[in-house]
Amino acid sequence: MRRVARDPSIDAMDSVHLEGGPEALTGAVELTGLKEVIITERKLKIRYGNGYEHFEPVDAPQQSDIGSNEEPVRFRWVGRTKIAE
Repeated sequence: MRRVARDPSIDAMDSVHLEGGPEALTGAVELTGLKEVIITERKLKIRYGNGYEHFEPVDAPQQSDIGSNEEPVRFRWVGRTKIAE
């Protein structure tokens, strides 16, 4: 898996809860099993098929919540972009 994170505390996330988007990327998702994940403070991009699925946080996690074993951070699907050929 290729992971790019712009915030080291966010990079600690191993799983998230995704709402909307492709059925295979809905519910509890392990990020470590995905091909490419790009994480920023405001967006999560997951390479899926011939494009990227874009998700935004539903509720911003508290600093102490990131990386904990409690509820995974929730993201909502906001769109898709295709990879240029």
